[in-house]
Amino acid sequence: MTENNTTTVNRKGMITIPAATRKRHKLYAGKEIAVMKMEGTNTLIPILTKEELEKSRVTLSSTMEEIYDESRKEELELEN
Repeated sequence: MTENNTTTVNRKGMITIPAATRKRHKLYAGKEIAVMKMEGTNTLIPILTKEELEKSRVTLSSTMEEIYDESRKEELELEN
């Protein structure tokens, strides 16, 4: 997904991330963000808190189990 928002750097080197983008990506006051250069583009990467990381692990784990179960089911059907 590409977002086309623009902002301006102020004299202190700060930028304002548009409200819609902050809301969509759950960026709140105090949220840490890494600025990394990737493929010639500066990229903002939110740093996950311990709680956010634990929540994403649970989600990823259940998603992986669902994918495995579906894949195994398809394999069994092909064998029969």
